Amino acid sequence: MGNGERMATFIEVDTALSLRDYSTDSDNTVCLVIDVIRASSTIVSLLDNGCRRVYTVAEEEKARQLGRERKMLTSGEWQGIKLPGFDLDNSPAEARTFPVRDRDVVLCTSNGTRVIDKAKNCVQLFIASLLNARSCAAAGLSAARAASCGITIVCAGQYGKFVLDDAYCAGYLLQEMELEAQKLGVELRESDACRAAKALVKAYPDARTAFLESASGKVLLGTGGTEDFACCLEANTSQAVPYLQLEDDLIWFVNWQDKLVNNRREKHDG
Repeated sequence: MGNGERMATFIEVDTALSLRDYSTDSDNTVCLVIDVIRASSTIVSLLDNGCRRVYTVAEEEKARQLGRERKMLTSGEWQGIKLPGFDLDNSPAEARTFPVRDRDVVLCTSNGTRVIDKAKNCVQLFIASLLNARSCAAAGLSAARAASCGITIVCAGQYGKFVLDDAYCAGYLLQEMELEAQKLGVELRESDACRAAKALVKAYPDARTAFLESASGKVLLGTGGTEDFACCLEANTSQAVPYLQLEDDLIWFVNWQDKLVNNRREKHDG
């Protein structure tokens, strides 16, 4: 930092508990988007497994077009069911084992890809889940401090409505963010929605209990997704932090950690 530049000593944090709660005012903040069952968990798992880029689209036909024209792998579901003819389901368990290394994947889902599209004009957008909660909280704080702006945690919900699993994940993410902020000496000024999300974490003995009661969890288990359900429950097992890039109106994600490594190499080589 040059003379006169100062990192923020406090950061305002808000939580949109459903897509309906997200406003364009949040475009002036760093956004952490959650669709824990399953889109955000799938994106994190794809990058963990060596995927080069994850493109996200809201329309099934657009995903098929990208798959054909750019030789991308296709991944997606609608209402919990794998889209016909797609290479992968929207599945963190499948993403861990499918041969995606150095490949691009286009993902289309019922909820997560739609909230990403709505929030794409924010200062910086990261994908959050239980899998990468600690790493994502740290990245969000770093980006917000650098940009001198606030943070908005955005819950995708289910068809725009509140769902328990995303709100629980938001509360867990906030707890991790508070721990990281303490290390940095940064005060978090949290909204009532943030306090409500944290209260949910305290109200349940564990994530599994909360997810079993959630609408998304019930849909997933009702379609036989027990392995995916277990994957979505894992906390802080991944350091991957997907961050948004825009290319000719296309949205794609790569790993923030890779960017940090490349920046260090450039400084060292310089």
